Amino acid sequence: MKHEFVPYEPSLALKELGFDEHCFAFYNGKFIQSTEFDFDSYNSIDVGPHPLAPTFSQAFRWLLKNHNLYGIIIPTITMNWTFKTMTVVEDMMEVPPYKYVDANDYKTPEEAELACLIELIEIAKENKQ
Repeated sequence: MKHEFVPYEPSLALKELGFDEHCFAFYNGKFIQSTEFDFDSYNSIDVGPHPLAPTFSQAFRWLLKNHNLYGIIIPTITMNWTFKTMTVVEDMMEVPPYKYVDANDYKTPEEAELACLIELIEIAKENKQ
């Protein structure tokens, strides 16, 4: 199940961007530890300075909700994988809302998903400055 969670470095970058959603786990050092999530009260323990370990779906939803950024993983002609990032704006015809990352073909969809997430985090950092 470890592969469902965003790795340490991107999780730390999400924390720096303000990610503070309820999560099943956090990084204690670089190791995942359970937050003892309470489903009845929808609370997790305070993890202090440690970065939370969101699932990939949580991270992507949070970036869309808080930074208007979206990514999609797509297969390539060569049967590898790539991704496309988009900035969601009111009038999609106003500006080029997307960016293809064609130079990188990834062998698995999981590799492309991680690369896409890292790219979205970098875009969010640039937009924040």
